[in-house]
Amino acid sequence: MAYAIIAGVPVQLGLYAGTLPLIVYTLFGSSKFLSVGPVSIVSLIAFSGISGITEPGSAHFVELIILLGLMVGFIHLIMSFFKVGDFFDFISPSVINGFISAAAIIIIVNQLKSIMGISLPEYQNFFQYVMEVIVKLPQVNPYTLTIGLVSVFILVLLKKCTPRSPGPLLVVLVSIFLVGVFDVHKMGVDIVGEIPKGLPKLKINLPSLYTIQLLFPTALIIAFISFLESYAVVKSFNNREKEPINTNKELLGLGLANIASSFTGSIPVAGALSRTAVNYQSGAKSRLALLLTASFIIISLLYLTPLFYFLPKASLAAIIMVAVSSLVKFKQYSLNHAPGELFIFLSTFISTLMLDIFWGLLIGIIFSILLSQIRKALY
Repeated sequence: MAYAIIAGVPVQLGLYAGTLPLIVYTLFGSSKFLSVGPVSIVSLIAFSGISGITEPGSAHFVELIILLGLMVGFIHLIMSFFKVGDFFDFISPSVINGFISAAAIIIIVNQLKSIMGISLPEYQNFFQYVMEVIVKLPQVNPYTLTIGLVSVFILVLLKKCTPRSPGPLLVVLVSIFLVGVFDVHKMGVDIVGEIPKGLPKLKINLPSLYTIQLLFPTALIIAFISFLESYAVVKSFNNREKEPINTNKELLGLGLANIASSFTGSIPVAGALSRTAVNYQSGAKSRLALLLTASFIIISLLYLTPLFYFLPKASLAAIIMVAVSSLVKFKQYSLNHAPGELFIFLSTFISTLMLDIFWGLLIGIIFSILLSQIRKALY
């Protein structure tokens, strides 16, 4: 829902993106763990690209963002057909670890505004954002902060004591109950609020040639960034389980998922780092978990949306922060590590944190290829 707001569309479109697209990816993708749906970077790029064409929030804006997902999907299918994914099999694991570590930290700091109950500008780079947080400290809502910190404490405690316990579910239920009983939302605590009931109407609209020309630059950027992010997430979790990656099948699954998202009237999708981390830490070992996730979202849309009215956003932020914290890979790298791999890890990590996700991953890939060529020349 938060990503739908970032994209400038109604909140239910964010939920729609977690239904049919996730089912389609489960059928055609290769990863057991990757949770496909709306993500922050894709939502931001979509909003920026389309807001330059038409008024945000208008019916035309929503129509264009739905068509954008269709175009992104077809670009992924073309990349899969020409086996562009084979190129990514040669990328060093240090690139992926550096990217995932920085992305996890970016996700954590972006949740601070929900944990603290303050408003912050969009994330530009790590230090600038942290300075904004420090400046806004006097404006922190004590009730929101208490809910957020207690949620984090419960999640960490349950994770250490009983790793398989449904900590996130417990936090959601307890926080809804407490906010509803004690009316904490009247004290400035931000809650999810009303969510429209019902499933999306399935339909597909083909863009005109003029619309394709308008949306193509944005669609191309999203297609590459969404796959780079999804590939990095898949590689990180598949490496933990020592499972191979079929990159071209990932492109196929992601492309069909984006087409399915357009078909449901939703926004472009990608592999989500935070939701994949929650899925993995919950003990998921097969794609059945992804199908169950989509099923529960569908059930929620049909019958349960009123129950989430009092859900505090601070609790959702706490769940995300705890889930992605384990993805930071500093302990794997030290001065005793291979100098080349350490350099690749640090350059990817720092550039992702200080520049942005796309440039950080691209810089890491370039250094990885250069180092590989140097090694071949020397040995």
